[in-house]
Amino acid sequence: MHGPLRYITVTAPDGEIIGYAWGSADDTGWIHRAASSTDAFRAGVDWFGRIRDAHRRGLTPAGVLELFSHEPGVGPVTEAPDMKAIEELARIVTPADDRRLVDQLVPAGHPAWTWLAEAYDSLTDEDREVVWDRGGGTPPDGAVQTPVPVYSEQVQRVLRALQDLGAVTEEYRWMGHPLPEVPSAGHLAPADAVRAATALVCGERFYPGLIGDALHSGLLDALVLSLRAWHAEPAAEGASSARSGRTEDDSGRQAPAVPVPVVAPRTSGSAPRPPQAPVRCRYCGGSPAVDVSFRAHRGLLLLLGFRRMDGPMCRMCGLGVHRALTTHTLCWGWWSPLSLVLFGPLTLVRNLLAVRRVERLAQPGPGLLGRRFDPGLPVHRRPRAYVALIPLVWVVCLIVAAVRAGG
Repeated sequence: MHGPLRYITVTAPDGEIIGYAWGSADDTGWIHRAASSTDAFRAGVDWFGRIRDAHRRGLTPAGVLELFSHEPGVGPVTEAPDMKAIEELARIVTPADDRRLVDQLVPAGHPAWTWLAEAYDSLTDEDREVVWDRGGGTPPDGAVQTPVPVYSEQVQRVLRALQDLGAVTEEYRWMGHPLPEVPSAGHLAPADAVRAATALVCGERFYPGLIGDALHSGLLDALVLSLRAWHAEPAAEGASSARSGRTEDDSGRQAPAVPVPVVAPRTSGSAPRPPQAPVRCRYCGGSPAVDVSFRAHRGLLLLLGFRRMDGPMCRMCGLGVHRALTTHTLCWGWWSPLSLVLFGPLTLVRNLLAVRRVERLAQPGPGLLGRRFDPGLPVHRRPRAYVALIPLVWVVCLIVAAVRAGG
C-alpha cells in the first residue's frame, strides 16, 4: 500500500513488541513482528481480530487507532511514510529475541550435548551422501511417485541430537524466513544456529532434500560447530541461567547477575506530568471538546417527556444537538400547565448556558469516529421554533384580560 499511513505499536506486559496496527484513509490492518515469541504471535492474532471488528462496527481507521492507543501497552498514533516503513520495523530482531532462542537449549551438563558431539564426529563422507528413493518403479495405477531423500543413520543421529538439546523450537516461526547464510568464518551466532536447525528439521517435511542441500553447502556443519563452540565456553549455562541466578548479555552468553541499586522515590519537587490525551467528542471524535448536557422537553396535558444528550461534544456537534433539542422544546414544551410555567423555561435556560461553553471552542479537527452532527440553521431561523409564540400570546392575552377586569 502506497502513501502515508498511521500506526500504533502494541507491546506485551513483559515489554516485548507484539506487532503494529496500521490505518490508511479507508482501511486498517495488522503486521506481526517477525521475530516475536509464540505467546506474542498468539496475542497478535487476537489484536488483529479486535482491530477488524472495530472497523466493521463503523469506526474510521483513524478512530480505530485513536481508540486503541489509550489501552495499556499501546503506543501513541505515529505517522509512517508508507507500508514499507512499518514492515521494516516489524523485521527488527532484538537481543531479547536471540536470548529467547538460546534459552531453549538444554543446560551444559545435559547428555544431549554429548550425543551431538559423538554423532557429528562419527560422520564420514559416505554418510553425507544422499540417496533418493523412487519407490521401486511405477505403481499399477500409473501414479507418479515423488522421490524421497534417504539420509544415513549418522545424519539422523545428528538431527535427533539437535532436537534433544532444544535447537529445534516452536519459538522460531521458520516459514517465510530465509535460511541463515554460512558466514566466511564458518560459524553462526548461537541464536542463528537455532534458527537454522529449526528451519532445516521442520522444513524437510515440506521441502524434501533441504537437509541434503545443507550437508553440501556446509550449513549443517556450521550450525553444529557453532552450537558446540558456544557450549564449550566456560560461561555456558544454557537455559538454566534463570534458575541459577544469572543473567545474559546481548550476545546470548551468560554473565553474572549484577545487583541493581534501589533508587529512592523523589520526595521534593514536582515531576513532569505526561501529556494528557485531548478531550474528544463522543459523537465524531473531533477535538477540542467540552463536557456538556443538552435537554429537550415535551408537555402534552398530563403527559410529560424528557430527553437528554451528554457530552463531551465538539463545537459542531454541540451546536447541532443544542439547536435540535431547543427547537423541539420550543415547539412541544408548552402544552401542559407544568411545562408552561416550569419545565419548558427551565430546559431553555439550561441549554442556553450549555451552548455558551460550546461556542467558546475552536473549530474541531478531523472526526475520528464518523460523521459529525450538522448544526443546520440557527434556532431563530427555524419555523417550528415560533410555535412557542402561541402559548406566549395566550398568556399575554390572559394577563391583559385580567388587568382590564381588575380595572
